[in-house]
Amino acid sequence: MRKLLAAGCVVMLVAVAATGCRAGSPPQVDVKVFLVRASSQETELVTVPRRVSAELPLAEAVLRELLKGPTAAERRQGLASLIPEGAALRSVSVTETGVARADFSEGLQQGIGGSMRVLGIRQQIETTLMAIPGITSVILSVEGETEGILQP
Repeated sequence: MRKLLAAGCVVMLVAVAATGCRAGSPPQVDVKVFLVRASSQETELVTVPRRVSAELPLAEAVLRELLKGPTAAERRQGLASLIPEGAALRSVSVTETGVARADFSEGLQQGIGGSMRVLGIRQQIETTLMAIPGITSVILSVEGETEGILQP
């Protein structure tokens, strides 16, 4: 009887441990980020579904996901990001009136040239943020500066 009871306890401990591992993963939420498909004459924004941690503020989680760029499968589909790899999110906040303020590192402007690319970077960030319900406008800054940023 004791052996049967001990075996039952072991089985229950394994079941609890296995269930606990699954239950312990952070909650996630479905979001949209915007990548680009570029042709010789235009840049098309493409909606890409992603899952992000619900533990971060949504605007922060979405921008961090956008900065990761396309997955290998998305690259094979011709998708890319115009945002430089050295760009880092410094902060993001959303006011009660729906204004999102996103501040990036100087890396956002490194090595960019041409008005089409600059416009594409802005569109990727702004459209990704505006896909969040309640966000009505976006103010971008680099190292806290809003004037003269992302110029071709």
